[in-house]
Amino acid sequence: MSVFDADISIAQAQVEIVNRLRIHTEMVARLLADPSALPPDFSTFLEDIGNAYLDIADEVNRRTLGLQGAYRSSFGSN
Repeated sequence: MSVFDADISIAQAQVEIVNRLRIHTEMVARLLADPSALPPDFSTFLEDIGNAYLDIADEVNRRTLGLQGAYRSSFGSN
């Protein structure tokens, strides 16, 4: 099953993302253990990945806050 399959649930997708993140973290740790194996632009590459995740987090926050606002306007807030 792939995270790109239409039949995958949100929970399954979250598990897949976490599992892949763990694998990627281990891969980076192995690369850092031998600095001679690091590509010259590796820090830039990691920064680009980090920025991509921050963009995703911003989008999630925007959507989540939008949903909370819609809920509050529909049902009122205390």
